[in-house]
Amino acid sequence: MGVLIKLRDCESLSPAEAQVRDAIIADPRGALSSTVYELAEAAYTSPSTVSRLCKRVGISSYANLRLMLAEEVNHLETIDLAYLDTTTIEPEDTPAQVVEKLTNISIKTIQETHELVDLDALAQAVDLIRAASILDFYGVGASLLVALDAESKFTRVGKCSIVHQHYDRQKVQAINSDASHVGLIFSYSGESPEMRVIARILKDNATPTISFTKSDRNSVSRLATCRLFVTARESLQRAGAMASRTAQLYMVDLLYTLFITSDYDRSVRQISRTALG
Repeated sequence: MGVLIKLRDCESLSPAEAQVRDAIIADPRGALSSTVYELAEAAYTSPSTVSRLCKRVGISSYANLRLMLAEEVNHLETIDLAYLDTTTIEPEDTPAQVVEKLTNISIKTIQETHELVDLDALAQAVDLIRAASILDFYGVGASLLVALDAESKFTRVGKCSIVHQHYDRQKVQAINSDASHVGLIFSYSGESPEMRVIARILKDNATPTISFTKSDRNSVSRLATCRLFVTARESLQRAGAMASRTAQLYMVDLLYTLFITSDYDRSVRQISRTALG
């Protein structure tokens, strides 16, 4: 699932690939009934461009894309998720309209991220965390807030967890890591210079990593051992990264809860022991 969302959020496309992407998003049901040649003609490009676009979003062929689209279009209509909704905050909006729009953005962000959930990747992430002696959390800006939240959660269940708020300390922590650590890297774009450096250091150290990024190709996820993807509906130049933060927090909650259920009795005892009031 999440094909249309991945297509919509994909930014690193050639102009020809973007034309195909736009044609599919504009009329996904039309794409279902089109051959690769008909879609290419509608997008004023070539069948080979259609094939390249499919591979960009991790789908082997246009035939497989159509199969996935058939299921997804019906599903999105069932849950009333408008994947092309571009809610924006306008200067003339009343306080009530701002509240309504931001609430809608948060709800839709979680719904869309749910469509991108990969249960196998989450299971892999749980296994990595269970096996790790130390969990290292990395992030800058709004993603640092998510890293702090995740570190607090996993500390409650007895995992040795470390997060530093200053990048220079994070870099030293990465340099000191090894295969007994797991690095959890939070970067919505996957292209922040600091997190790219961290991801490369961890890769060179053979430290297993779990990335939390958007679904489009990005440097951080390419270097990660386990990839968890989120989406976001941002306006006003990502509006202080509110929606992306919401999506990452939701993914952390999923991972944390699955970790608890993987060893429920021990986890519940540990949470009870570490309760502060």
